[in-house]
Amino acid sequence: MLATGLALLVAACGGGGKKTESTTTTAGGGSSQQKTFPNFRIVYDTGTDYLDPGLSYTVQGWQVMWNVYLSLLGYKHVNGPDGATIVPALAEDLPQISSDGKTYTLTLRKGLKYSDGTAVKASDFKYAIKRDFLVDSPGVGFFTNIVGADTFSETKKGDISGITADDATGKITIKLAKPQGDFQNILATIFAAPVPANTPAKDQSTHPIPSTGPYMIQSYSPSRQFVLVRNPSFKPTDDVPATNPDKMTVKIVEDDSAALQQVINGQADFDFHPIPVDRLASVQQQHGDQLKIFTPANTYYFFMNAREKPFDDVRVRQAVNYAIDRNALVRLYGGLATPTENILPPTYPQYKKHTLYPLNVSKAKQLINQAGVKGMTVTVWGSNRETSKKPVEYLQDVLKKIGLDAKLKIIDAAIYWTTIGNQKTKAQIGFADWFQDYPHPLDWFDVLLNGTRITDTHNNNYSNFNDGNVNQKIAQLKQKATLNDQINGQWAALDAQIMKKAGWAPYVNRQFTDFFGTDIDTGCYVSHVLYQLDFSRVCKK
Repeated sequence: MLATGLALLVAACGGGGKKTESTTTTAGGGSSQQKTFPNFRIVYDTGTDYLDPGLSYTVQGWQVMWNVYLSLLGYKHVNGPDGATIVPALAEDLPQISSDGKTYTLTLRKGLKYSDGTAVKASDFKYAIKRDFLVDSPGVGFFTNIVGADTFSETKKGDISGITADDATGKITIKLAKPQGDFQNILATIFAAPVPANTPAKDQSTHPIPSTGPYMIQSYSPSRQFVLVRNPSFKPTDDVPATNPDKMTVKIVEDDSAALQQVINGQADFDFHPIPVDRLASVQQQHGDQLKIFTPANTYYFFMNAREKPFDDVRVRQAVNYAIDRNALVRLYGGLATPTENILPPTYPQYKKHTLYPLNVSKAKQLINQAGVKGMTVTVWGSNRETSKKPVEYLQDVLKKIGLDAKLKIIDAAIYWTTIGNQKTKAQIGFADWFQDYPHPLDWFDVLLNGTRITDTHNNNYSNFNDGNVNQKIAQLKQKATLNDQINGQWAALDAQIMKKAGWAPYVNRQFTDFFGTDIDTGCYVSHVLYQLDFSRVCKK
């Protein structure tokens, strides 16, 4: 059910060289060669929103922080579908779950310390969840099913009664109002990572919070650079293994082509950016052994704000779906994409392909006329990243062709998601994408399309889609502990139900590139199903 790389290799390091080598235990429980080296130089794009575990909600932030801020549970550090296997991280073992599915009990591992040397306490988990609500985290919707969380979210005072923590024994008990099929996945999110109880309830990106993982954030200069170094208090386990780079220097570069050139010139070891379309063929020909192509679970779509005219009319939203040429949008990504009308990506067993909106510009014009909005001015939102800017420029042209007066609003990628996720912005239509937080359909429907989870800030439901029947169905399916063929069929039907009402205008599922310097040993390559390149497993030749 999970995204796997197109050219993935097993996570084992080979070869010799002058790097320090020692036998260690991998996340899969086997023996492999650990190869440490001084500094892994990464070229990042401008998409990092925060380096605070309570606030970050981007691939860029999570890719870094899953090796910095451990949660009670985590995932295996391996390639392929096994990477979605939930394992203990800070907890001694997987949770004990009551027969009614509403009580989870875990115990912290003994002797845990933060990177500053202070002890990790069971109550730090409780504080981390409270802090999520205090900072208006985009992840608060994950925890509203905990008994007492709704009241705390409104008052921001008192306690969350459904979480009890015993610092003496390390025991943590979590009581849910209703059973929740994805709750172990939620306990593995960055939002659930314990932090010291004295951590301020405001963004700490530039004042790094002490870490529990193999690395700690040494420094962060927004839009310029951040540096990770080894956490001196970290002790590896079978599930959170020893790591290879001693240090990671992450330089933030806006331009895709400039980032690529830095790796080609030997100024960096890894390019996070997608390779520009006009350079992809030459890179494949000249540097093919340094290139990996992989397919994470993702969907790219245009959001349409149902709270704002003209997209409060389903006919207008349907018109957009009929008017966009999804094959043309594939070409904007250099062919590394497949067209889609679905919410879920095709890597999910709940996926059932839709054919609701064949390209029909005449039909789209008719719907615009029927809605009485011809000539209405609309603002199309996008970021200055090429992968966002080009699709919205295309969308602007399409909207003009079907009778809307479309104008572009392009803003910096570093503030794009928080801007369109703020209700005061009243963003009408624009670019959006989603990469799975964890491999469950709830991560798509509940997080992105449940009207009961719409928030004033850090809102993930950019379309403000709020349909009572859909909300009710999500709540019903949320209580199912297992995913079988019958339940999967219901999720597939819900995908179609939402798309008949044009909650989104999905257009592609993308493939991506990882490009490395000539010194990097791609035999160590681990592309994780959730966090993409596992920086901790990288090694040099």
